[in-house]
Amino acid sequence: MKKITIKIIFDNCRGVEGFQEGWGFSCLIDLGNRKVLFDTGADPKAFFYNLANFSIPCEEITHVVFSHKHSDHIAGLEQVLDKLKEGSRLYVPKNFPTKKIPSKVQLNTVNDFTKIDDQIYCLTLKAGWRLYEQALVLKTSKGLVIVTGCAHPGIVHLIESAQKHLNEPVHLVLGGFHLFRDKGKAIQKIVDQFQSLQVECAAPCHCTGDAAIEQFRQVYQDRFYKVGAGTTLTLE
Repeated sequence: MKKITIKIIFDNCRGVEGFQEGWGFSCLIDLGNRKVLFDTGADPKAFFYNLANFSIPCEEITHVVFSHKHSDHIAGLEQVLDKLKEGSRLYVPKNFPTKKIPSKVQLNTVNDFTKIDDQIYCLTLKAGWRLYEQALVLKTSKGLVIVTGCAHPGIVHLIESAQKHLNEPVHLVLGGFHLFRDKGKAIQKIVDQFQSLQVECAAPCHCTGDAAIEQFRQVYQDRFYKVGAGTTLTLE
C-alpha cells in the first residue's frame, strides 16, 4: 500500500495559522503519482489562497472528484478544470451540472461504485429528490478511509455501503457528517452506530456541527482527529 497524505484545503474552521476558513469543504488526497482533489469549497479566492499555501499547483492534480452540486463544494470549478493538464479525470455524481466541462478533461459520471485507482474508489448514493452525493473510499494498510463532503445520504449509510462493497474494516471517517441541525440523543445515536460498525477513528468537520464534533471528541478521545483548513494527515 502506498502512503496517503490528506491535506484539508477548505473548511469552516482554520486548522493551521495562515490559512483561510469558510463554509464548505475541500481536500487533496496525495499518493505521489496520483493527486486527487475532492471538492473546492465555497469561496474560490480562499480556496486558491490555501492551495497556494500548500504549494499545490493545479497542473499537478490528476483527478478531481466533486461530492455533490451544492455551492459550498464547487466554487472555482471552472478555474480549476481550466488549469488541469490534458487527460486529467473528473468524477461527478448523477445529475451534476456538466455543461462547462472543458473537452481536455475526461468526464466520468459515477452511478454507484467506481474504482479510480488501486487504492481509491468513488461511492455514489441518492441523497434526495434529484440529488446524488459521492464519497471517496481509500484503501490503507490500517483499513478503509472514507472521505465525505456533506453526507446527505446519511453518514452511517455511506459507511455501511463502503463496507458492503469492499468488506474491510473502517480505519477513519473524515469530512462533513451533516449533523449540525441535530441535538443530544440524535447525535449520540450516530456516535453509537460508528462504534457498532467498529469505525476506529473519526475526523468530523464542515457541516457536522460543533455539538456533534464535541461528542465525537469525547467518545473517541485519542482516536479523534481535529481538522480544519491547513491540516495534513498522513496514512500509511
